[in-house]
Amino acid sequence: MGRAVKDFVKTSITLAKDVWEEAKIWALKKGLTLSQVVEVALRKYLEVAEKERAKEKNLERGSR
Repeated sequence: MGRAVKDFVKTSITLAKDVWEEAKIWALKKGLTLSQVVEVALRKYLEVAEKERAKEKNLERGSR
């Protein structure tokens, strides 16, 4: 089975200059685009946020 084709959306974001510089340097060192770095970081953030939400939901169920 091959990789699924992704749909992309072009968007603009505003970043603090120091965050942009650090991410851009990281991307260059890793041979990635800034978009790839931002996408990976955002996916990780969303993954962690979902795990925290699920944990909170389980705690709420346990306290009933």
